[in-house]
Amino acid sequence: MDVLLVNTNRMKPPIAPLAFDYLGGTLKTAGHRARLLDFGLAEDPAQAARRAFAGSRPDVVALTFRNSDDCYFASGASFVDVLRNDVELLRQHHDGPLLVGGGGFSVLPELLLDHAGADYGVVGDGETALLEFLRFRRGDIAAEAVPGLVHRRRGVWRRNPVRPADLAAPGLSARDTVDNAAYFRRGGQAGVETKRGCPGRCVYCADPPIKGRSVRRRRPDDVVSEVRNLLAQGIDHLHFCDSEFNLPADHAEDVCRALIDGGVAPKIRWFAYAAPQPFTPDFAALLRRAGCAGVNFGADSASDPMLKRLGRDHSADRLAETARLCRKNKITFMYDLLIGGPGETPDTARETLRAVQKMEVDRVGVAVGVRVYPGTPLAEQIKREPALRAGLRGDPESLAPAFYVSPALGADPFDLVRTLTGNDDRFLLPSGKDEKDYNYNDNTVLARAVEAGHRGAYWDILRRLKQGLPPGAVGRD
Repeated sequence: MDVLLVNTNRMKPPIAPLAFDYLGGTLKTAGHRARLLDFGLAEDPAQAARRAFAGSRPDVVALTFRNSDDCYFASGASFVDVLRNDVELLRQHHDGPLLVGGGGFSVLPELLLDHAGADYGVVGDGETALLEFLRFRRGDIAAEAVPGLVHRRRGVWRRNPVRPADLAAPGLSARDTVDNAAYFRRGGQAGVETKRGCPGRCVYCADPPIKGRSVRRRRPDDVVSEVRNLLAQGIDHLHFCDSEFNLPADHAEDVCRALIDGGVAPKIRWFAYAAPQPFTPDFAALLRRAGCAGVNFGADSASDPMLKRLGRDHSADRLAETARLCRKNKITFMYDLLIGGPGETPDTARETLRAVQKMEVDRVGVAVGVRVYPGTPLAEQIKREPALRAGLRGDPESLAPAFYVSPALGADPFDLVRTLTGNDDRFLLPSGKDEKDYNYNDNTVLARAVEAGHRGAYWDILRRLKQGLPPGAVGRD
């Protein structure tokens, strides 16, 4: 069958739709045709849509909705109307069903289908689900047999049970559906998954509800094959976009060794998200040998009571030790902080910011306000404890982004954070449009830096800009 994949993500600098590269490889391996209509790169979406439908008509049109919003309380930007507008545009050319999937979609699928006017949706992994959806469209199976499918039955939305995709299946490493070279020129990096799922207990995180708590590993040699395919396209700066690269630690070590043994480690510079624990001296040294240029740690807080409330299993002392190991091994690193969760006070915020300053972190990303997603422990806690509702801004069950901001931080929590961080240039805040702006959505400073030749993780590019380093410098090189 002929499948048209539609990327709806317009964030700038642009991020390549990794899911569609994996889906495209899966479809082609199964004998289907996969084409991409990419609104992320299109100068004129309407014209791009006309070209996509000018030749053969697709049997299925599948849209990805990666982000429902930019996740920042300071901006409150939402992308749900972008999805609706894209559906309306596609309706002008396609009278068949429209299927929606992606991480942003999986958070509130039924509401998004109603809002956008699409016909079907897929919650969770798309590889197996899309293949089964094609069988459903051919009449081989019933809608109820498609894993994760959201469909109407007697006028009511039904959601099928999710079935995780087989990450060892062929096709994932091909990376030949998306124009990765164009995204690299405009976005400065390419994403790679080494696993899916997260066993973490963070009270706010939507990854476990979307991707599952069971970690599903890819074969390290398959990851190396994917890296080689990206290198062949001229892409040598990567971001391992697992929920946490080092969970579980043994798989992360296997991937690093495979990169070294496969001979690709000297050819690439890569970044990753990671948990502050486990992070051992041996692992830090292995990261460096494997080509790692920088790590973004989900630190959240340096106040032990706040870490406990947020469901984290590391301590402030652990953060200090992880920072020491990164400095020793010449790994550039950033700590992401969440200020404003339940129980946060000016004293705990001050404790966190002062402690992180002493750890000599290269960059500190500060989010004020905690995004509240439906189905997370935080959303359920707010339902159970009426006293917490005073800090809730918005409705987690609606399409508008909802946040929790501790009332104890006062009327202007942003001013509190600005006062506590002062003129420390290591802190990135989601406000303004300069080299300290931590909101990557429509960030013109970053876009210009990538155009000038900067590559790698955006927080590290912002660090280099502030320090006046040239485009060729990456990490601590």
